[in-house]
Amino acid sequence: MHVSHRKMHTSPGASPERAAIGFPSWPRELGKGGTVRHFNLTDAEPSLRADILDEAARACSVPFRARPADRGRLVRFRHMDRYFGGLNVTRTRLGNFYGFRSASLARRDDEPRLILTISSGAYRIEQDDRLDRRPSGSMVPYSSRGALRLQADEPVEAWSLTVALSELGLPHLFLRDVMVRNIGESPLGPMFRRHVTDLAGLPELSDAQAASLADPTIGLLRALLTTAGGDEFLSRQPLSQTLGTRIMMFLREHVTDPGMSADLLAAHFGISKRYLYAVLARMDVSLGDWIRTERLHRAARALTNPANALVSVAAIARTSGFSDHSSFARAFKQRYGCTPTRWRELDPSARGV
Repeated sequence: MHVSHRKMHTSPGASPERAAIGFPSWPRELGKGGTVRHFNLTDAEPSLRADILDEAARACSVPFRARPADRGRLVRFRHMDRYFGGLNVTRTRLGNFYGFRSASLARRDDEPRLILTISSGAYRIEQDDRLDRRPSGSMVPYSSRGALRLQADEPVEAWSLTVALSELGLPHLFLRDVMVRNIGESPLGPMFRRHVTDLAGLPELSDAQAASLADPTIGLLRALLTTAGGDEFLSRQPLSQTLGTRIMMFLREHVTDPGMSADLLAAHFGISKRYLYAVLARMDVSLGDWIRTERLHRAARALTNPANALVSVAAIARTSGFSDHSSFARAFKQRYGCTPTRWRELDPSARGV
C-alpha cells in the first residue's frame, strides 16, 4: 500500500508522523517486524497540533481525517505502533479527538481488514448505522471497508489490533453480524484484552520473534469472534440460510484432517454431495482448491515459526493435512515458487507474502 511522503511539521526529534487510531499506521516495509515506533503530538507546537494530526492521518497507509473534537481545546494524541508478522498492534492515549473515514476512501482499500479496538473509557465508534459509546470502555471490531467515525472527548487509552480478513477465514455474513458490537463481555474477552495489552508492552523483538506471535494471536482472535457471535448469529437465522457458514467454520477447524473430503462433509451435515457443492458454489468456494490452499498456507506459516526450527518438513506437512510428502513438496513449490526447505531459509522480506 502506498504511503505519501509529504513533509510533516514536527519538532526536532519527533518520531515518524503516520499516526492513526485503529488503523495500521506504518506499512510493514517502513520498519522491521519487531520495531516499536512512537509518535507524540505534544512534541509539536500547540498551534500546529491539529494540522499535524490531520496530515498524519491523511498520509497513513489507510487514509482518514482527524481533528480536535472541540476546536477550542487542545487535542491529545500519543501513539505506539508495531507489527507481529502481518498483524498490526497499536496503543494510543488520546483526548479531544475526532477521526472520520469517508465511504469513498473506504472503497479504495485494496485488502479488507478487521480492526478490533479495546478502550479503557468512553470512546465512540460508529460504522454502518451501528454505534458503540459505552462510558466504561469496550472491545469493538469494525471494518476498513466502511465509512467510520471515532471520537474521544475526554482522555482515554485504546489498544487496536488490525488483521487482513483473509487471515481470519470467517464467513462474510458472520463477520458482518459481529461488527461494531461490544464483544468484551464474551467468555474470551478478558483473556484477549490481556493478550493484546501484553503484546503492546513487549520490548523490541527480532522479525522472527515478532512473526512467531502472529498465528497464536490470529487464532485467539478467531476464537473470540466465533465465541462472541457464533451462537447468536446461528440461532437468529433459519438453518438453511446458515448452512454455508457452518460448513466453512467446520472446514477451518478440521482442514488438517487428511481424511477431509466432500463425502465426510456431506455426511456430517446430513446433505447430499450435490447439494454440498451447490452451497459452496454460492460462496464461490471450490472445495478441493480451498482445502489445498489453506493447508499450504498453514504449512508455510509453520515452516517460518521459530518454535518449529527442529521440526522436520515432513512432520509439518503431516500436521498441515498432507499425507504424502512428495505431493506436498510439488504443491508447495507451485504455490510459493520454491521448495519448503528453501522457504524456511529465506529472509522474511524475500518471501513476499
